[in-house]
Amino acid sequence: MIWGMNLDQGKQIKTGTTTVGLVVRDGVVLATDTRATAGFFVAHRKVRKLYPLADYAAMTIAGRVADAQNMVDYLKANIGYYHASWGRPMPIASIARLAANLAFRWRIFPYEVQLIIAGVDSTGPHLYNVDLYGAMTEERLLATGSGSPIAYGVLESGYDENMGVEEAAKLAFKAVAMAIQRDIGSGDSIDVAYIRVDGKYRELSMEEKKPLYAQYIKPLY
Repeated sequence: MIWGMNLDQGKQIKTGTTTVGLVVRDGVVLATDTRATAGFFVAHRKVRKLYPLADYAAMTIAGRVADAQNMVDYLKANIGYYHASWGRPMPIASIARLAANLAFRWRIFPYEVQLIIAGVDSTGPHLYNVDLYGAMTEERLLATGSGSPIAYGVLESGYDENMGVEEAAKLAFKAVAMAIQRDIGSGDSIDVAYIRVDGKYRELSMEEKKPLYAQYIKPLY
């Protein structure tokens, strides 16, 4: 019997990762680490947790890799279908609601993911949090995963909604970097991307990130 299943909710929502998102004056910024863990085992060091959904939208993932990849494919397909049907981009709120509805539909056997969905549409930049049970909230700054308490400390002390995307990208990198220093579930490398108002999805190159690695990823003792 389905209702007889004793799902351990604590294990379901606990994810070994750090993902962050910010809304600023001229766009949105996302950043993630790249470590995949299986309990205390580092399963992979270069897992992708930051995905473009379209030129104007992107998402980060935390949780089970297979569930998250399926969600990415589902959203991409429906964004394309919406554009083909209506001749205009799908609003960011609609993308987030679609993900939330899918998660809510399967909440008995949940997609074990927590998503940050961000982008820029005709109403401006937006950032949404979607959890595994289908709850959806719009935020100005956000962190998910096991490193999120550390990341929040950095984000909230340095965030200014009037900063530009380049400055916000550095803050997002720093937040993930500080989480990597203290959280065993986060590590290895950092992906950062932004979407500027009237611009397209863009990831920072390794050359652009080298000074940030030198500044924030270094021995503490």
